[in-house]
Amino acid sequence: MEVKKYLIKKFRDYYKKNKIPLPRSLKNREFAFVPFESLPDFVMKRHISFNSEEEFRNYVIFETPAHVYYSSAYYEKPYEENMEKKRWIGADLVFDIDADHLPIKTNSIDRALSRAKSEVKKLLKILSLDFGVREVEVYFSGGRGYHVHVLDGDFQELRSPERRELVDYLTLNNPKIFEKENFLESNAVIRIKKFLSKKGIQEKDMKKKKILQFAIEKLRVYIDVPVTTDVKRLIRMPGSLHGKTGLKVVKVEDIDSFDPFRDAVAFGDDKIKVRILKKVKIKVDSHELNFTSGETAEVPEFLAIYLLCRGFATI
Repeated sequence: MEVKKYLIKKFRDYYKKNKIPLPRSLKNREFAFVPFESLPDFVMKRHISFNSEEEFRNYVIFETPAHVYYSSAYYEKPYEENMEKKRWIGADLVFDIDADHLPIKTNSIDRALSRAKSEVKKLLKILSLDFGVREVEVYFSGGRGYHVHVLDGDFQELRSPERRELVDYLTLNNPKIFEKENFLESNAVIRIKKFLSKKGIQEKDMKKKKILQFAIEKLRVYIDVPVTTDVKRLIRMPGSLHGKTGLKVVKVEDIDSFDPFRDAVAFGDDKIKVRILKKVKIKVDSHELNFTSGETAEVPEFLAIYLLCRGFATI
């Protein structure tokens, strides 16, 4: 209970001191919140809307949620609990690249994010070259991955079937990729053929299972599929705090140099004494820190909050 009280106080201080950038078309968005009181259960309060920045700000300060979400969709009536009554207008095209969905098993946030960065760069290149996307924003999710928001208005009207075709193209998950001839799949085939040609592989060998699988694994983008295909998805709000880390959901200006424990830190360096509950290894400012279960440690406030949120420590 003491940990929750401490975290609520720190999160409230953050929301009091910081102005959170609100999404475009604020009045048409649904908002959702996960209260600290519900944790460790993930109970979401949703179908909430705001008419002004002041309304939103007062809500997050007074309620002090552990997690803040908003809808990628635009609605005429975002406050309606019945999804049909909300009256869908359109939706941003959003991609989620999370370490939990990558073919990598590691407890190191540094290694997980390094792999996630590679996927983000792969995705951005394809969106630009193959789909003509001009305006995108990349955000650190506050946890173990990144969100890519496509801002080009042309994509907002896409329904789930069209988004599914886009996802199939990016993930190369269609088992009949060489048999069908619709636009996106034929272009997917071109992607694979170009890649294999550069590797010096003859076209007659391109359909061999091992060779095809090799190409697919190299070209596939590992995204969380439902986030992109769902036209009524809730996504973490930029500028908010992630309740499982205490880190900010922050815009990434340079994907290569981004460091969450430098660029997404919301709290200070004052020393806080914590008791470690689980063995954990973490990299901060190029220093790898190792904590063992049962030890007491004095750490910077931002790291203490991270360890408390993750359940790795107690006060």
